[in-house]
Amino acid sequence: MLHRLWMMMKRDNLINFRSHFYTVTVVVAVLYLIAVKWLIPAQVDSRHVTFLVDQTQGRQAAAVLKATGEAGAFRLLSTPDEMRQALEQDRDTSGILLTEGAPLPSVTLLFQGHESQRVRNLVGAAVEGLLRQVYGQPAPSEPTVTLTVLGAEKAEVPFNRMLLPVFLFTDPAMVGLIFIAALMFMEKDEGTLLAYLVSPGRIYEYLLSKAATLALLGLLFTLILVPPVMGLDPNWLHLLLLMVVSGFFASLLGAWISVHFSNLSQALFPLVMVMSILTAPAAAYMNPSFSPAWLRLFPTYPMVFGLREALFPSGNPGDVYSALLVLSLWTVAMLALASVAFRRQISRAA
Repeated sequence: MLHRLWMMMKRDNLINFRSHFYTVTVVVAVLYLIAVKWLIPAQVDSRHVTFLVDQTQGRQAAAVLKATGEAGAFRLLSTPDEMRQALEQDRDTSGILLTEGAPLPSVTLLFQGHESQRVRNLVGAAVEGLLRQVYGQPAPSEPTVTLTVLGAEKAEVPFNRMLLPVFLFTDPAMVGLIFIAALMFMEKDEGTLLAYLVSPGRIYEYLLSKAATLALLGLLFTLILVPPVMGLDPNWLHLLLLMVVSGFFASLLGAWISVHFSNLSQALFPLVMVMSILTAPAAAYMNPSFSPAWLRLFPTYPMVFGLREALFPSGNPGDVYSALLVLSLWTVAMLALASVAFRRQISRAA
C-alpha cells in the first residue's frame, strides 16, 4: 500500500508540475511579496485632506490652520457646494463648515460614510476643542459640533454587510474567467469549434452566448446571497445591471486570454494572474485611504464602488453610472478582440 501511495504521489506531483501549478504558486507569492514590500504602504496616513469653508464674519480659518500646526492637511474653499463637490470627487477627504454663531462659530463636519461613528465623534471633539482654544472659550459639558454623513444621514453599515461588495466583486464576476475557458477547451477537444466555423453562426454570437450564460450564474449568486442579508434595501436595478455587465466583461476577457493557449493547463497561469490583478481594487474599498492613482486605472476599480452604491444607496448614483460606462466600454473592446483572435485561431486549426 505504501508503495502504491508513493507512486501515485510521484505521478500527481509530475502532473502538477506540467500543469504549471508550481509556476502559479511561485508567481503569486512573488506578486504578493512585491505588493507588501513596495506597493502597499507600511502605514496609512490618517491625516488626509480636510476641506474647510469659513462663513463667519471674523474669518478665523487661518487661525484654525495655524493652531493645528499642519496647515497642509487643510484646503480652503469658498462655498459649501464647492466643498461637497470636492468631497464627492475624493473619498479620502472630509469637510468642515464654519458658520456664524456665539460665542463660537457653528461647526458642521461632513464625512464620506466609511468612517466609524467613534472616529466621527473623536474628530468632532478635536475640532471643537481647537476652536475653543482659538476663541478662548472653556470646554462645554456636551459637544456642540454637528456630524453629517455626505449624501444623506444614515446609520453606520455593519461590517458583515460592508463585505458584500467584495464578495460580489470577486466571485461571480471574476469566475467567468475560468468557467469560459473550461467551456471553450472542452468544446475544442470535442471538435465543436471547428464545426461552428462552417456553420452560419458568427464568432461574436458564439462568445456572447457563452458570456450570457455565465452572467446568469452571477445573477443567481447575487439573488441567493443578497436578499437574506439586505432585503429590499439595495437598488436592485443598479445591482443586477452591474452584475450582468461585469459578468460579460470577465467572460469575454477570459475568452480572449484562453484562445491563445492549447489547453486549460496552459491558460491557467495567465488566468489566475489576471484575476489577481483585477481584484486588487478591493484593497481600496476595504481601506479607503489607500487609493493610489495607478489602482484607479483598473477597469474593476469603479465596479467595486458601484456595487457599494447599489447595495447601500446614498442618493449619489454617480459611482454606478461610472462603473457601467467603464465596464461596458471594456466589454465591447474585449468582444472585438476575442472575435478577431478566435477567427484567426480557428482558421489556422482548420
